[in-house]
Amino acid sequence: MALITCRKCKRIVASSTEPCPYCGEPSPADAAADRQPRAAQARYAGMALALLALLLILLLQWYAGSGKHDASPAVVDQAASDMTNCLTAECPAGTRAVTFTTRQEPFYSCKSDELSDYANYVLGVMIAHMLPTGAAPEIGKTGEPVVQGSEKQALDRLRAKAGVSTFEEAIAKCYRGEQNQKVQVLYSPKDSDSIYVAAEEHPENKFWMPKARLLRKAH
Repeated sequence: MALITCRKCKRIVASSTEPCPYCGEPSPADAAADRQPRAAQARYAGMALALLALLLILLLQWYAGSGKHDASPAVVDQAASDMTNCLTAECPAGTRAVTFTTRQEPFYSCKSDELSDYANYVLGVMIAHMLPTGAAPEIGKTGEPVVQGSEKQALDRLRAKAGVSTFEEAIAKCYRGEQNQKVQVLYSPKDSDSIYVAAEEHPENKFWMPKARLLRKAH
């Protein structure tokens, strides 16, 4: 039970008490003070809805535009037999590789390994929660799916390392990864799930991306 200060006699009473037992004021709660938490709740609800709408728009745009980026089933099957990804196999500096993405396996290219680790982890959690039911997950004030346990701990840790407060802030520094983009590995840190590459056609285009979305020929 919350405690409030009677707006007439200024004594502390229970919020559910009417009238005030001390001065008889019919409505002891301060109407202005009562409106403040409601206004805060309304603002928070509005922010949450805005973030959810943004994430849904991003995913819809991703899926709508993914037709030209998706590999056909035949290409995917061939890639699976001829290639290996840089998460399960070493891809040292100088390795020539190609990016890989589908509707179910999109990725972000980012300016740093910390941003890449965080943005792509959030994306993976979001898709993992959406695929079974097709429903969007509940989104928290950080713009991330509301999760518990080890997933929440991982999100908190990766967000802090990326130096951002929200998922929206992170993806503003990233862009959607492309399918079949030929790249050359510049650096592959062992303590990160991301890898630093340069586009072969435009070597000045350097970015971090998930190791799991980069394929090289199997030896």
